Amino acid sequence: MSRSKCFALFGYLFLYGALFRPQPGSASQWRVADCPLITPWANQVNPDETLPEYPRPQMVRMSWKNLNGLWQFQAADEGDTVPVGKKLKDQILVPFPWESALSGVHKFIPSYRAWYRRSFEVPSQWEGNRVLLHFGAVDWESHVYVNGTCVGTHKGGYDPFFYDVTTHLKPGAAQELIVFVYDPGNARKIAKGKQANDRFDDPQRYSYCTSSGIWQTVWLEAVPQTYVEDMHIVPDVDNRQVSITLSLSGKQAGVAIEAIVKDGQREIGRASANPNQILRVSISEPKLWSPSKPFLYDLELSLKKDGKAIDSVKSYFGMRKVSLGKHNGITKILLNNKFIFQMGPLDQGYWPDGIYTAPTDEALRWDVERMKAFGYNMVRKHVKVEPARWYYWCDKLGLIVWQDMPHAFGDRTEAEKMQFELELQRMVRTHWNHPSIIQWIVFNEHWGLYDPERLTTSVMQLDPSRLVTCNSGIDAGNPDLDFEVGHIKDNHHYRPPTCPYASNSRAIVNGEYGAIGYKIEGHIWDIDGPWVHHNYKGKDEATTEYEQFIKQILGFKKNGGLSAAVYTQWTDVENEMNGIYTYDRKIIKLHKDRVTAANLSTYKDDLTQ
Repeated sequence: MSRSKCFALFGYLFLYGALFRPQPGSASQWRVADCPLITPWANQVNPDETLPEYPRPQMVRMSWKNLNGLWQFQAADEGDTVPVGKKLKDQILVPFPWESALSGVHKFIPSYRAWYRRSFEVPSQWEGNRVLLHFGAVDWESHVYVNGTCVGTHKGGYDPFFYDVTTHLKPGAAQELIVFVYDPGNARKIAKGKQANDRFDDPQRYSYCTSSGIWQTVWLEAVPQTYVEDMHIVPDVDNRQVSITLSLSGKQAGVAIEAIVKDGQREIGRASANPNQILRVSISEPKLWSPSKPFLYDLELSLKKDGKAIDSVKSYFGMRKVSLGKHNGITKILLNNKFIFQMGPLDQGYWPDGIYTAPTDEALRWDVERMKAFGYNMVRKHVKVEPARWYYWCDKLGLIVWQDMPHAFGDRTEAEKMQFELELQRMVRTHWNHPSIIQWIVFNEHWGLYDPERLTTSVMQLDPSRLVTCNSGIDAGNPDLDFEVGHIKDNHHYRPPTCPYASNSRAIVNGEYGAIGYKIEGHIWDIDGPWVHHNYKGKDEATTEYEQFIKQILGFKKNGGLSAAVYTQWTDVENEMNGIYTYDRKIIKLHKDRVTAANLSTYKDDLTQ
């Protein structure tokens, strides 16, 4: 049945709960709303301690405060007056999208608009510091008010942003925070990935429920008057050094910057410079990051004035290099100057209970750990950008990431193109310090494609330390349309996989193949369909087909020059039935030992060369 029909089955439960719920605003009122599937982590969500982990692992300060939890909430209309000092009608568990079951709201808002409201207190020990208000991500447009004053607006559903709210705070008082959100979804041509706001209660094939509002952690941070605002870390394996560029905020006269690199507790290098200079730290015997040995160096950065530290942050990095090079006479993807075949699943990053937002940090880690346990050494993050902690687990556990840019369908206006390109640059700049990310994918299957040569070249120039794919799926829709730009030539072909013709200038990969699927009763999002990729009888038949496809991939590697392959996909998602796991992550749909052995066979010989 459709989700709307499914909800009707729970009507009595909703009515019973409504009669006996406590008053709005109390944590005990929150509950996971009824939905067709729930992950094992849903019962670990605590409204008093929601996603409590530090949200920015590559730039850590000790003075911070998490603002996740229960906020007041209500639907809004265009032109509404800002509800300063007014209690809102409902409540929501931040940072779960309002369409999600974990938010407690779990509804589609026809106006695409909503208000959020809460109060917060600034710790007394922060006196004398500046106070920054951070948002991990808000989909799509937000207007933020502190004590009745608008401190800023932001457009873009996937990138973090912050405001310095110091001058807007009231001394020794509770501070009022209000956020207005507008998320048009597919009503406008914005970067949105697979979201479709007409799919809330009627999922259809390849598009999924929209994910609106605050969907990543909201937090406060105390910083000094002059502080490190951002950084760019670039490892240089060939020259055995790492380069660090800092962006500072505040007065910089008389300030020096310092970087210390550590291997555990042992210092292995340091460098000092003026604020406008690049820090270069030599690493004489670098331990290289790879999926088999994901070694991470610790990095301590500080600003000093008169020899005294005025700001310090902790970070990490991996020494690794990604490039193109010849292997057996064919252009291949090289990691640390060696060819290692990359085998990974397509991962949409969706959760049945949280949609875009994983229930817990442990759930994020579980996905990465299980991919590794299945023998994958790579994952393609498909038309979604994740919170920093997901990339942290890929860095730490050793999983290579191909990162897609979320797309929009159809022809864009010039203003929409400018917004897309701004968000494309933000995606790269936000995540370019993660060693796990080895390539950016600008377009997928011609979806919303325009100016492909220009945009691909711009990303290559912005981040020359990684590979860039112009269009993943050159054969999708129009088999004659390819663009001789970028580092990767990538075709999509599901059953069976195929291999693009070799190229002197680009490595060749199969960016999507497989889609071996079937249905498991009790683990289906929409029991009436329409389902996608449910062609097999069960676990045995599906696993045998998986193994047959891997044999073909091995043939393409040996005889066709294939560098990598992406199996579709990691989990079922709504009406797509082609996952290694069911959508709720409770059932493995293929025989794990056989799939793991098949995956390892694609690159185990490369590790010994």
